Amino acid sequence: MKISEILKLPLKQINDVPLTQDIEDVYIGDLLSFVIANAKEGTLWLTVQKHMNVIAIAELNDFVGIIFVQDSYPDEDAIQKATELGIPLFLSHKDAYSTAKDLMSLGL
Repeated sequence: MKISEILKLPLKQINDVPLTQDIEDVYIGDLLSFVIANAKEGTLWLTVQKHMNVIAIAELNDFVGIIFVQDSYPDEDAIQKATELGIPLFLSHKDAYSTAKDLMSLGL
């Protein structure tokens, strides 16, 4: 599934980057060492973490995007860095479980 298709859900894209990547997996996690160790390339990551380190992890693991759940809005430095790297960022007012259920309804 193309990442652009998730915008059918009540999500807001918070940076202006192309949405052409294919989502191969979804990972929910906030413990950064677990995310580094367990999530794989092509992942869409759901997290409440909102600092610069999440952008570095997304780049390191070649994630296709990040959904910040529960209105956990990242700071401007994180948004700017993600935009430079071409990593799409989204905001959900729902919690991770509800957001994951919504993603499943799209076929993920």
